Amino acid sequence: MDSHRTICVGSFRTMTWQSFVGRFLASVPYVLVSGGTALAGLFGLYALVLVFALSLLGPGLLLLPASLMRLRRSADAHRHRAAAVLGTGIRSDYRTPKGGVLVRAHTLLTDRATYADLLWLPLHALFGLFSCALTLGLCVGAVSWMTTPLWWSLVPRAEFLAWEINSWADSLGAVLVGLAYAALAGFLVPALARSHARMTRLLLKARRRKVTLARRIEELTASRAEALDAHAAELRRIERDLHDGAQAGLVSISLRLGLIKQAVAQRPEQLPEMIDRTHELAEQALTQLRQAVRAIYPPILIDRGLAEAVRSLVAACQVPTELDVDMAAADGRAAVAVESAAYFVISEALTNVAKHSGATQAQVRLHATGTSILISVWDNGRGGASEDAGSGLRGIRRRVAAFDGTTELTSPDKGPTTLRVELPCGS
Repeated sequence: MDSHRTICVGSFRTMTWQSFVGRFLASVPYVLVSGGTALAGLFGLYALVLVFALSLLGPGLLLLPASLMRLRRSADAHRHRAAAVLGTGIRSDYRTPKGGVLVRAHTLLTDRATYADLLWLPLHALFGLFSCALTLGLCVGAVSWMTTPLWWSLVPRAEFLAWEINSWADSLGAVLVGLAYAALAGFLVPALARSHARMTRLLLKARRRKVTLARRIEELTASRAEALDAHAAELRRIERDLHDGAQAGLVSISLRLGLIKQAVAQRPEQLPEMIDRTHELAEQALTQLRQAVRAIYPPILIDRGLAEAVRSLVAACQVPTELDVDMAAADGRAAVAVESAAYFVISEALTNVAKHSGATQAQVRLHATGTSILISVWDNGRGGASEDAGSGLRGIRRRVAAFDGTTELTSPDKGPTTLRVELPCGS
């Protein structure tokens, strides 16, 4: 992804006054909101301590699941906000509580992610309040000092903090102090926002864990259910394509042949035109049938392999796309189903780039590690991609989950968007 690095380095080198101010203005809301939620988090921390204390006596167990789920929602909200600041996704790894109150409480208390949330809450409260207070102090100080000439013109011989302002020279000197405050705020506030976001990512990101047999069965059940849903949806799509395309064409040909049979005896002069039209319909039906077959399994995958099939996708993409292929580590070809899944993941991703991203440049990486196929699709579009916005990304996740693979989407507002997929070759 050399060009991607060049873009990033180039944008850093050409940072302008507008981008400097823009970074500051984008960071201020994050820090202020973090301060507000940090204050609420202090009260929430006391409430949780009270609920845990009551749980030892019994009644608190009824409140424990709801309290921990509220903490979970708060942590999730900060994951999304931190991801927007850092420009990278922060995945959660929560277990879903089901059943009665006691069963849900047990599920939450045995989930390692719950304790990560509990560790994050006091740190967020302290760091968030400190960052918010420092930001407000710097901003208020900058405004106060830079408006000193106005106050001095209204109230001569005014005293500002320990500095007595009794001349225009003093008031202009105060403006310089205000500019220093503003410059300090311009550098510190974005740094505070990113530091808080990094702390959030460090504590709240999903971690590899020892998976119990019950947990593994739960994951496999969910992934196989998604695979069955994806398979059913694919069958419905194939049936629809055949019904609306090739089948309709074959019906038209059959009707035309019946008319030709009648015309042989009654209107022989119309036979050439009718035969030509029937020939056109046959060619259209054949084309539609070929398209349906390619949608099931592209022939280029069989004939030339995954790398060449992906090159054909990149060449056909409407957005200028760079391709980085490294299949040297692959020990022969992967299973047919895995190659097919990788092909359709890239196909769907490039379709989304062309239709929805507004991008002017995209990049595709296809690497084989010997045990898995790694896919990365990047674009410089408007960002904000979400599985809730359409079925394409959900379809990709379901297709990958069927092979016990992983899908990671990073798409902050204003972009860029990066989709990363890992498909185990042994599935």
